[in-house]
Amino acid sequence: MTYPFMLNNQFSQHAETQISTNTDVLPHLAVLILAAGLSRRLGQPKQLLLKNGKPLVRHVAELAISLNPQCVMVVANHTVEISSLLEDLPIQLVLNPQADTGMASSLQTGALCLNNHHGQVLIVGIDQPLLDAAYLQRMVQQNIQYPDMNIVSQYSDTIGIPAIVQPELLQQSESLAGDSGLKKLLMQQPDKIIKMPAPQLAFDIDTPEALQHTRQNGWID
Repeated sequence: MTYPFMLNNQFSQHAETQISTNTDVLPHLAVLILAAGLSRRLGQPKQLLLKNGKPLVRHVAELAISLNPQCVMVVANHTVEISSLLEDLPIQLVLNPQADTGMASSLQTGALCLNNHHGQVLIVGIDQPLLDAAYLQRMVQQNIQYPDMNIVSQYSDTIGIPAIVQPELLQQSESLAGDSGLKKLLMQQPDKIIKMPAPQLAFDIDTPEALQHTRQNGWID
């Protein structure tokens, strides 16, 4: 695949300062935020929807930063301008040149940029309006307790993101294509999975009807 275009790289020094102040962290955690979706069914960029007055992509980036990780990488597409929404945050913004081909390409973009990262990777999307920092912190605590396992979210009789995975598993995303996502890789290692029940994360924002529902419930502005 075409090598992704990295727009900025400003995290590592800031992260090292933060990590020393918090005992409930994974010192070598990277966060990969998948924000390259084209929102075709929704009909508008979900990255720009507002939650508590902030665009969703920024809201999720701030959740990630609250974990004091080693780095935060946001995978974006070429059609939705989000760099100005994140420019003051300690993140790396990477463009997926093949975002129109599906989820697999975003995982591959992240894997390519993190190919020298040897710690766990938290993979998170931007369209689960009830995701909060407390849940992500519980995932981190689980991974501290079970460092060799993949910690995955369980909802609606399936597993998915957010998930904290071993770096080797992310690198296996090269074998994926189209809309195949993390679940396919995880199910190949069932004995290496710890499932965290998260029924609140079953709801995502993929259609106008889903967006209307989230607004009626006050989950999105």
